[in-house]
Amino acid sequence: MPKESTLMRSFHFTMDEEGGETYTNDPRDPGGPTKYGVALNFNLGTIPDKNGDGKITALDVRMMEEADALVIYRDRYWRPGKCDALPDALALAHADTLYNIGPGAAPRILQRAVNACGLGIAVDGKIGPATLTAIRHLEREGRLGDLLRAQAAERLYYYKTRPGWPVYGRGWQARTQRCFDTCMALAVATQEATDKDSNSSHGKAASEGAVAIRKPDKRANGYRAMLGGE
Repeated sequence: MPKESTLMRSFHFTMDEEGGETYTNDPRDPGGPTKYGVALNFNLGTIPDKNGDGKITALDVRMMEEADALVIYRDRYWRPGKCDALPDALALAHADTLYNIGPGAAPRILQRAVNACGLGIAVDGKIGPATLTAIRHLEREGRLGDLLRAQAAERLYYYKTRPGWPVYGRGWQARTQRCFDTCMALAVATQEATDKDSNSSHGKAASEGAVAIRKPDKRANGYRAMLGGE
C-alpha cells in the first residue's frame, strides 16, 4: 500500500477528529483559536500569514484552508515523526497522537508501548534505528495488534496525567478508542491484502509463511490502561 495513501488516510482521520474546518476559541483550551486542529498558541511558526499583514493572528487561523493544514500535518508531524518508516496502521496511530498530543510526548508514548510488548529500548523521544528495529521485530512476530493496543493504552495513560483531563477526558478517551479501532481494522485489511498477494504470486506454500496479525491479548504484561479491558 503506497505510503502517500497512508498519509492521506491518516490526515483525513485526524481532520475528522479535530472538527475539520470548524473554527473554535475555547477559553479553557490553552491552544487558543483553533481550526483543523491547528492551535494559534502552539503553532505560531507554522501557521501561514493568510492575510499578508506580517503577523500571525486569530484571523489567519480562521482563514486557513485544508491544504494549509495538510502542509503542517506533513511537515511538522508526519515526516519528523518517521511515520513513513512505520507499518501503515501504526503510522496512523502515531501521527494522530503526534498531532493531538505533540511531537515531544508522542514518540515516548510509542517507545513505552514497544517496551510494554516485552522489548527494552530507550525512551528518549527519538524514533531512530533502535525503535524502528524493535517495531519491525514485533511486526515480524505477528504482534502488531499488541503494539497498537499498547500504544493506545499509553496514549490514554498520558491523557489521564494532564490537567485538562477533567474537562476533555471523555473526548480524549473516545478519540483514542476510535483511533485504535481504525488502526486495527487497517492492520487486518493490510495483512489480508498481503496474504492474497502471496497466494497469487507464490501459491499456498508462500502464504503459509506469512506473518499473521494475532488478536491482541488484553492482559499482555506491561499495559497500563487497557482499552476495552479490565
